[in-house]
This record gives sequence, C-alpha cells and structure tokens, in this order.
Amino acid sequence: ADYRADGREELICCSLDGEVRGYLPADVDNRGAMMDANAEEDQIVGLAQRKQELMFEIQSYEQNIQAAAKTGTDNTGAVIPANTRVTSMLEMNPTKQCCELVVTTNNDCVIKGMILFAEHLFSGESFFHYQRQPEMSARVALQPRKDVTADMLIKVLVGSRTSNIYHVFEVDYKLPKFAMYVPMRREEAAEPVSSVTFPCSERLSRVTMWLEESFSTPAKAEGDTLTITFLSLRDGKPMWITMTPEGGGQICIKTDNMEVAGDLVQDLTGYLGIQELESIAEFPYEMEQFRNVLVQVEEYNSVRLKMTAEMADSSNLVKTLVIKAEDARILNNMGLMRKMYQNLYDLNRELIMEHTKRSTNHSELLAALKEVNQMIQKAAKLRVGTAKTRVVAACRNAIKSNNIHSLFKIMKMGDTT
Repeated sequence: ADYRADGREELICCSLDGEVRGYLPADVDNRGAMMDANAEEDQIVGLAQRKQELMFEIQSYEQNIQAAAKTGTDNTGAVIPANTRVTSMLEMNPTKQCCELVVTTNNDCVIKGMILFAEHLFSGESFFHYQRQPEMSARVALQPRKDVTADMLIKVLVGSRTSNIYHVFEVDYKLPKFAMYVPMRREEAAEPVSSVTFPCSERLSRVTMWLEESFSTPAKAEGDTLTITFLSLRDGKPMWITMTPEGGGQICIKTDNMEVAGDLVQDLTGYLGIQELESIAEFPYEMEQFRNVLVQVEEYNSVRLKMTAEMADSSNLVKTLVIKAEDARILNNMGLMRKMYQNLYDLNRELIMEHTKRSTNHSELLAALKEVNQMIQKAAKLRVGTAKTRVVAACRNAIKSNNIHSLFKIMKMGDTT
C-alpha cells in the first residue's frame, strides 16, 4: 500500500503491540550490498556453529579432568603432543586379493578406531574399523566391486596408550579408479589374447602421469616406449599397457576383459582431453560368447513365434468347444455337453502350462537381449566421440538385418568399410 502517500508502494507490517511500519523495495545500487550482507550473515552463522562445537569440546575436556580428579587418577596422558599428525596411504595385498588403506601416526600415539565415509565403496556408504589392541597404525581392507574413483572422509580416533580419551582427526583420501591392479614383472605374467589398439599422439610423459594418478603406482618409460604390466586383484588375470612411437604414437591395451579395456580407454581419453578416437578391438573369447548369445536369441525368438501360433490355434479351439457345449445344452444333450466341457477343461489346463512356458521363454529372451545390448555398449566404450555413436547405431542396424558377419566387423573395426 501507499503508506507514506508519496505514490510508492510499500510493504506494510503490523506488530503485536500495534506498531506499523512500511518498507520500500531496495534500489538496484543497494542490492549488491544486501547480498554481501547475506553472505556475511551466513559466515557469522557458520562461525557461531564452530564456536559452539569448540565450547562443547572444551566442556568435555573439563568434565574429563574433573572426573579424573574425583577418582584420583592421572589424566596427563589424555593430552597428545601438539605436533601429532595422521597420514594415509594405499598398499596392495595380492594374498587377500584386496588393497589396504594404511593410516599411521607420526609419534607414539595410537589409533583406537576409524570411521570411513565413501560412496560406491561400502554398502551403507560408511564403515567403522575397531582395533582391540590400539597401535600406531591401522589397516582397512578395500575391495571395490567396480573401477570407480572414491573420495573418502576418514575420522581417526587417536590417543595415548594409557588414556581412555581420544582425539578425532579428519583425513581426506582419494582412492584411485584402478586401485585393484597391482604392478608386476612382465616375465611373470602370461600375455593376454585380447587387446584394443588406438592411435595416441600425446606426449609420453602425460600418459605416465595418467598411470600414476589412476593406478597410484610409479610408471617409468624406457626411451620413447612405455611398457607396464598389472595383475587384477579381482580375478588374478594380467593386463598389459604399451605405448610405442609407431605411426605417430600408438597405445595397445591387452586384457581379456572387454569392460575393463573400455573403462581404461574412457578414463585415458578423458584425462588427455581426446574428443575423437577410433580403435581396433580383438576380443576372441568374448566374441565367441557373444556369438552363442546371438544363437540363443534366435532360438528363443523362434520358440516364441511357435508358441504364439499354437496359442492362437488353441484360442480358436476354445471358442469352438464353448459353442458346441452351449448347443448341446440347448438341445438337452447332457452327455455331449459334459464331453465338450471336459475337453474345454483339459485345453484350459494345457493353455496354463503353455503360458508358463511362454513366460519363462520371454524372461530368457529378455536376459539374452540385455546381454546383446551390454556387448554393444562395451564395444562402443572402446571408441570416443562420433565413432562411439556410430558403432552403437551400426550394431543395432546389423542386428535388425540379422547380418552377424557385419556386426562382428563393426565391433572389431568400428565400421564395415
């Protein structure tokens, strides 16, 4: 309303004690200052919350000191050195087929337990590790089911050996994406049969940096060639990565797991900023399994068509039996009517059994088609950019036309040319 009668609309507020106030909208020049004021208020709220947390912490210390004074125990051990630090690192354990997060202190302080928070790593996104005998280091076995990067927040309970009071240290640790692969000597690993090869004109040093960041292991090039071998802690299978200067630079990843190869290609190209990438894929084991899946799809589809035709014939027979039974009832021919209804009962039971078979066949067909789609996605992940999109479209067209030879060639070369 126009509270001041000056032609400007105002927001009118009336308090419980009868006080009436009018508020004008802020000017354009003052809005920035008001936003700064809101940011300052948020900062003040954060500082007040931090102050309250520190006051609770001080209160806890005072209560512990008072409790120790009443019982006559020495509480000097509750105070840890001011220079106490907590460090974390990752170690591989091929014997247990896992990687271990090792958290240690830099002095005689011991670790009672740890709380770990991470997505896609623990079932409840958190994990508590308790040590019956507190030591200066603690180990937590990690077995990620998939190759994903995990940002972990670790809260470590640290204290002296003679104290039951522990200080909480917060540590951030980033788990590498391919943490479940341990480096090994190439002479000790059998050469994988399957591989994916693609051109890469990037500097060798950048690929080395990617290996160190994604695998958390040092990589050293020999001249203009990079060769490194890993062992998967999940299935115990080797993986070779080689970069040579042939053709302006070429990378070959040898592994019998097509999904792992695709993850490596996508992670490497994302790190190097490569937008377009063609590749040649050789995965004989997985392609043979894929051939069997396609045969199953064809069998399930033929069975589905056959069952559909039989069910249509049975439906027509049901109509005929119902009409004959009704005609017999009208003609008062009870014997013929019982016979028709008995035949209808038997046919209905057969239809129920056939429906169960159709449902089972349909479920198996859907599962096989899902495997076909997953295989297409695996082949597409071996490429980047338009080549990836082209592979998906070409594979689906080849499946529609039932051209298996063309489908396999697309997965291998990226196209049919």
